[in-house]
Amino acid sequence: MGKYSLIALDMDGTLLNSELKLSEGNRSAVERAFQAGKQVILSTGRCLSEIRDTLKLLPQIRYLVCENGSCVYDCRYDQTIHVDPVPMEEVQYILNLMKGERCVIQVFHENQSYFNQPNDHWADACRVGNYKGVFNRNSIWDAKLFDNYGKRPYRIEKINLYFDNVRTRDRIYAVLEQRPLKLALSIGYMVEVVSEKADKGVGLKKLCDHLGLDVSETIAMGDSANDLEILRAAGFSAAMGNACPEAKAAADIVTEDCDHDGVAKIIDEYLLR
Repeated sequence: MGKYSLIALDMDGTLLNSELKLSEGNRSAVERAFQAGKQVILSTGRCLSEIRDTLKLLPQIRYLVCENGSCVYDCRYDQTIHVDPVPMEEVQYILNLMKGERCVIQVFHENQSYFNQPNDHWADACRVGNYKGVFNRNSIWDAKLFDNYGKRPYRIEKINLYFDNVRTRDRIYAVLEQRPLKLALSIGYMVEVVSEKADKGVGLKKLCDHLGLDVSETIAMGDSANDLEILRAAGFSAAMGNACPEAKAAADIVTEDCDHDGVAKIIDEYLLR
């Protein structure tokens, strides 16, 4: 049945609708894919702690390309297949750069989300108020998170920087562009930061190597700047109707938007055809 064995689904704005919910249409399509012997994986900027709610609704999903490709994970065996952390010297550079800036910092450490804040009071100003539930259910809040990082550094797979205005965000983005890092603009006034070696396309290839698949056997779907590499890497790719222009240009086709079950359409017409 078809030449594609695996479909990689971005979460926010792709598998999940604009209210960050999983529709019954998309859920049942994923179920049909598994019943047909296909692999369905999540390729997301989130870390494992932020994905657990969705995994409860889709318990068949075993593999994740998460944290913008910084981590490839096997949920069944609770095992990291591949990881590319942000170099510790770059983490320290970013922490120093953010001193004096109005910036909230989120880091993913061993697949857990942490914020350097006591609560979510800042989220609306940074245009991420609709993510408060995700943050509060799945993150650890610690205003002193980085107090001793220089003395006792630890592995950080991804950094998210949240700003309350686009001008500051763009200024910091321009500075970080000169570093050995990979950046993406995302929700609200956020900048996503990972190792220069990491992206979702790399993560997909690492997973394919692990599974003994050729990347030409895969489909990828996404809507955002952090999806560009995986849309280009997969054998076939679809951008959502709500995708940014760059994602639409990188994909083979544009499908329905995230509020009209674009994922289900691609699963039925391309993965299962």
